[in-house]
Amino acid sequence: MKRLVYVIFISIFMTSCGGPNEYEQVHENIIKLDSYCYEMEFCVISNKNENMYKIRVTANAEDGYMVEILEPENIKRIVTRYNKDKTEQENTSIQDKITLVDTEKFDYNILMLSNFKKVYMQQDKIEINKQKDGTYKVEISIPNGNYYFNKQEIIFDGQDKQPIIMNVYNEDGQKTIEGKVCKDNQR
Repeated sequence: MKRLVYVIFISIFMTSCGGPNEYEQVHENIIKLDSYCYEMEFCVISNKNENMYKIRVTANAEDGYMVEILEPENIKRIVTRYNKDKTEQENTSIQDKITLVDTEKFDYNILMLSNFKKVYMQQDKIEINKQKDGTYKVEISIPNGNYYFNKQEIIFDGQDKQPIIMNVYNEDGQKTIEGKVCKDNQR
């Protein structure tokens, strides 16, 4: 009898000491979203039309983050740099720069994965759901959101557990931003 109890105890101990499961891997990748570089194609959906954009985002925990617009052509090469005390927007094609000192209104930018991580860490309860296609979905409520920006979800790849899709929903549950994160993200 002692041997059976000992075997059960060792079995439980060994299974609990295994490597991280797939949900923990998604969680760990969210925790690492302070420093990264990626390109994102996204569509802003309104009741009248849809507008397509392509941006490059570079983030560093110490330096803040930078968003460069790559498409559409008419606003290409507008670069916005966010850091703790100011926000700069530069049109690199005409060498024009605007600096904003009061950056409180930019506290939550829905296109920044680091902001998603910040809110994720503040939530009391977060669910990581495995989808039928093998991907993982994490959904949060946007802090100080409005009618158009109420909930945000990120879909993580089933293999490497990296972000691949970012969607934003309005209060009625309709998609207002649909984004695809290109696989070139580096940390």
